[in-house]
Amino acid sequence: MQTTEVTLNSGSLAAWRANNSFYIAIATYMLPAVFAAEHWGIPIDVKLYNQGFWVFGCAVAVVLFSTISVRVMLSRPERIFPQVKAQLRKYRLKERIIRGVPVLIVFPIFFSVFTSMKAGISRIVPFYADWKLIEIDRVVNFGVDAWKLFQPILGFGRVTFIINFFYNLWFIFMFVVLFCVIFSVGNDRLRSRYLVAFVLTWAILGNVAATIFASVGPAFVMPLFGDGTFAPLMDYLETTNNVYPVWALHAQNMLLANATSDGPHMGSGISAFPSMHLAIATLNAVFLWRFGGILRWTGVAFLVVTQLGAVHLAWHYAIDGYASMLATAVIWTLTGWLSKSSKFS
Repeated sequence: MQTTEVTLNSGSLAAWRANNSFYIAIATYMLPAVFAAEHWGIPIDVKLYNQGFWVFGCAVAVVLFSTISVRVMLSRPERIFPQVKAQLRKYRLKERIIRGVPVLIVFPIFFSVFTSMKAGISRIVPFYADWKLIEIDRVVNFGVDAWKLFQPILGFGRVTFIINFFYNLWFIFMFVVLFCVIFSVGNDRLRSRYLVAFVLTWAILGNVAATIFASVGPAFVMPLFGDGTFAPLMDYLETTNNVYPVWALHAQNMLLANATSDGPHMGSGISAFPSMHLAIATLNAVFLWRFGGILRWTGVAFLVVTQLGAVHLAWHYAIDGYASMLATAVIWTLTGWLSKSSKFS
């Protein structure tokens, strides 16, 4: 019994040490967020992502166990279950669980608070920055709206469908990388750096910067402000949707509906600058670059497709993505500096 207690205490201490920087980053975000929500009367629902997050986590676990089991069966051992057990021990399953589950418990709450704050941006400051962003975007993109530059290449129904398909894969790609990092072992410094950078990217760019530069994006300037600047792009997407499904239109309509309802909803909150799609795609591209091979170029390719999709599907101005890439690179550099100057484990 005493040996078991010592083992459990040792495991808990190791889990805390592996995750302490992550916990600090979460607390640094959560406390100001709660105070801000109280001050501006923003409703917070901490259970928005509980079910979805755990369902995805279970799916990842099933895939992992299935992969290991298939590999064992293909080797045709005399006894399958002992071999599966040996493989799980080889992959340090117990250590992964001890480190990963506490983080997995915290993340749904973090995302729920984030979404609640994002949905409450208009309670803090009215959306005002779109016209200045449109002006700057034109300056950066040779005097025209960026979507017009891409339209000769992307303005075909099948191409738009493919772009939208991969743009929607962003959620899966993000969570696959995140879950792999959460349950990783072997490089504690890199794991901790990614988790802290992930939290800071969402907090600083997705809440703080999004509030300072409160904007709605091309798809929403017409329904919210009656501005027809991007009506030709929206007309193209609507026409394409009659032949090939453009799921972005459905998501945009859902965001508009949620914007008029009370309280936050999963995935709710309208915000253009900066782009969180591009921020996380950049973070993953930078993270995966060090692994080389197919992982490196998958990260780069996904970043490029996400930038194109953000503009072509009327989610963002091009500079939303440019700013996100730059800011995320700064955050990654900052966490790297912190990892070297402190006990960043």
